[in-house]
Amino acid sequence: MHASTRPSHHLSPTTDRDIGTGRLLVLFAGAVALLAATLPAKAEGSLKMAIAPFLPESELSEAYEPVAEYLSDHLGETVELELFPNYLSFWEATRGGSDFDIALDAAPVTDFRAQRQDWQVIARFEGEVTQSLVTREDDLVLSPKELVNKRVAVQPSPSVGALVLYQLFPNPVQQPTLVFERTNRDVATAVLEGKARAGVIPTPLVGGYPGLYPVVTTEPLPFLGFSVSPDIEERTRKALQQALLSFAETEEGQDILEKQDLTDIVSADNRYYAGHAELLEGTYGY
Repeated sequence: MHASTRPSHHLSPTTDRDIGTGRLLVLFAGAVALLAATLPAKAEGSLKMAIAPFLPESELSEAYEPVAEYLSDHLGETVELELFPNYLSFWEATRGGSDFDIALDAAPVTDFRAQRQDWQVIARFEGEVTQSLVTREDDLVLSPKELVNKRVAVQPSPSVGALVLYQLFPNPVQQPTLVFERTNRDVATAVLEGKARAGVIPTPLVGGYPGLYPVVTTEPLPFLGFSVSPDIEERTRKALQQALLSFAETEEGQDILEKQDLTDIVSADNRYYAGHAELLEGTYGY
């Protein structure tokens, strides 16, 4: 008998296999979707950790690359540094939505992210930091008022140096002529070389530049804080926090902090930095 005599309403073996294969594909697709839904956010790629450009990129890379490698090892996921050439590019990236996963930043912008972008502070470097208005030792300046209309070097806003400088000179018609420099080290160099009569830098840097004299030292602010994007899944956020806090508990972590001259990393939350974003008032994009 010929195959054509088979009743037309019966399915051929080939069609049966096609339906079976289709069912398997549907089940497989469902399993993949379920698995994807249970994975931590950002698991498909690396986590990017942005660092405010208070020092040259080369210095930040040297100091914080070991930190990123330590976190990568403890998370089982790559943490990459994201560095910026200057504060202008950094602020543009920040105010536009902070398109990275982790940030290490000063108090004002850390609080800004928490308030405006729903970021979560998870840890901080222990201690506080002040800023100093410095001049050359051979250029006697006793008061900031003497610097009105004089050249004063500073990193562009919203660097802490620029923010506190505006506090020192709140009257817009009685301010110095600002000389913007890329990093705090460039600010110190500008003062020493006579490019500017004064500058604002973090107080801990003053001792590294013989010839600088601190005219005024500001009130302290909380030290640098680690915060994470709201896009980071809770499990990843908690794992990252544990990894940061483990620096103080492991020999490897302590060794990294000591070699890079970093203070201990301790727990922190949004409340610790609350209110410091007020320093950004008047800043473009705030």
